[in-house]
Amino acid sequence: MHAPDPSTFIAAGASAQVFRLDGGRVLKLFHAGIDPGIVVREYEIARVVQASGLPVPDVFGQTEADGRPGIIYAEMRGPNLLAYIARKPHRARWALDQMARLQQQIQACRVPTLRSRKLVLMEDIGAAPVGDELRAAAIARLEQLDEGDGLTHGDLHPGNLIVTAQGVAVIDWSRAARGTIATDLVRTEMVMRFGPGRAGAPVGAAEGAIRDMASGWYVRRYRALTGLDPEALTAWRAL
Repeated sequence: MHAPDPSTFIAAGASAQVFRLDGGRVLKLFHAGIDPGIVVREYEIARVVQASGLPVPDVFGQTEADGRPGIIYAEMRGPNLLAYIARKPHRARWALDQMARLQQQIQACRVPTLRSRKLVLMEDIGAAPVGDELRAAAIARLEQLDEGDGLTHGDLHPGNLIVTAQGVAVIDWSRAARGTIATDLVRTEMVMRFGPGRAGAPVGAAEGAIRDMASGWYVRRYRALTGLDPEALTAWRAL
């Protein structure tokens, strides 16, 4: 595959750039030097998630362009949920309710072929810039928690949901794994409360208060839908 035309560039992240292709498709082109195993794992995850019937981008295959590995996905046209809420703040509760219902649908899927969330977190803790004593305590805590066998997204937040003409769809499944809903919900809560501001800008006091309110409402809404025990959330928040 030829190197993509720079004019088709859509977005960039820590691991890849995204370019628009013909036929309603996009190319996720990974940065040079990235571990090929990461690309293969993301492609395999994408196939598993697509087979689940969830509203996600179809995946069409792996490719290479300009000496870099890539994956071809269907393009999901529309604003992400964060931009949607910014444009229509009166629809914020509807938007967060949609996200909660999607997270419930995600967790209901069984994915025995995916690696476990505990293994992912074990690797994260091992690579974290912390002292040996704190690392050992975190690992000991993690080993006491439930494994779980449901699908977890690993980074579900309003920026990873797209409001399309067909409904709300979920993107960026690169950190998906099997696990418990508590670990996925805590991750969502933490990103909503403490994630970076727009364009990496610091989060001010007013925005921080809005984030706290929105994340609190979201957790309560999810618990109302599922009956999730708050103690399960407390256990995972410690990590």
